[in-house]
Amino acid sequence: MKDLLIVKEFLELVKIDVQSRNERRIADVLKDKLTALGLEVLEDDSATKVDGNAGNIIARLKGESGIPAVLLSAHMDRVMNSGNITPVVHEDKGIITSDGNSILAADNIAGVCAILEGIRKIKANNTPHGDIEIVLSVCEEIGVVGAKYLDFKQLKAKIAYVFDAPGRIGRIITQAPTKCKIKVGVQGRSAHAGNEPEKGLSSIRVAAVALSRLREGRISPYTTSNFGSFHAGNSTNVVCDYAEILGEVRSTNDQELEQYLQEVRQTFAVAAAEYQTEIEVSMQVLYRTFSIKETDAIAQIAARAMRNIGIEANFTSGGGGMDGNHFNANGILAIGIALGYSKNHTPDEQIVIDDMVKCGELIQELVKEIYRSVKRSGARLEN
Repeated sequence: MKDLLIVKEFLELVKIDVQSRNERRIADVLKDKLTALGLEVLEDDSATKVDGNAGNIIARLKGESGIPAVLLSAHMDRVMNSGNITPVVHEDKGIITSDGNSILAADNIAGVCAILEGIRKIKANNTPHGDIEIVLSVCEEIGVVGAKYLDFKQLKAKIAYVFDAPGRIGRIITQAPTKCKIKVGVQGRSAHAGNEPEKGLSSIRVAAVALSRLREGRISPYTTSNFGSFHAGNSTNVVCDYAEILGEVRSTNDQELEQYLQEVRQTFAVAAAEYQTEIEVSMQVLYRTFSIKETDAIAQIAARAMRNIGIEANFTSGGGGMDGNHFNANGILAIGIALGYSKNHTPDEQIVIDDMVKCGELIQELVKEIYRSVKRSGARLEN
């Protein structure tokens, strides 16, 4: 199992020290690999826009005219980590884990490796295809930022398969939420905590009162909310005069999202009035929701391709964003494909080796199925 090229490549790539905004080393390795496979490769200028040291990689394998182009996507970065990932292959269990001291980075190196493996299979077997475009993005893990600044003028494809989702192979993500970032600044008044505490106003208390009145967690089947960061004060002998709260809201229903955001604004406004202080609330939408029907051509092609290699398709919604959110917002229909990893973003992250291997086969089969669909019926794929 360790001898499989896709496994060797996975073990190689997860060991590279990569952080969001610091993808230079892996970007250079992947550009060389794609060039060696005969693809046209360029790097866009998103590095300057995300304050990073590498841009999104865009690659193209030319194909037969008259066959629609297809976009394959994954991201190069990973969640914050020690920079020292040690993967462990458990051949008896058929999985790869880290040594327990870090993430594994199967999210999303598994997607990168599946795409590279798929291209190798397509070329080795002379699989007929239209143009195949590849996007390997930066800064996905810090708010899907890299794809926001992708140079979409470089792309011809109107359909995309994003290999960036947890779960066993067969899971197809047809819906992902809008995500909104919330920042709240609560103003208090400092005073000596022992001599004259009555002259102070604790920003911590004001913030806590407001937060206690807000709905949080799973708001509805469509919407979730989490206030996950609270920064205030640095001494117990001073009444805290400023607190900052960071939170997020995700929803697949934009109307319900706006209603909840208004609830947040109103709750903090009421607290500010009660305590006669100032509370500043700022909100930023990072990406917008999308929804693809199971009956749409892009979804049915994926399902047929899976059946062709013995995989049962399972359509579902995802709770996290992906580059596909930005693809859909820019006129490219996109769905997510699971790669077999689980417990991502934690030291318990693992991936099922057979699933990752199958994803390489699936990419070749997707290309075949697109070709068959067009040759068989001349069907449009972007509806």
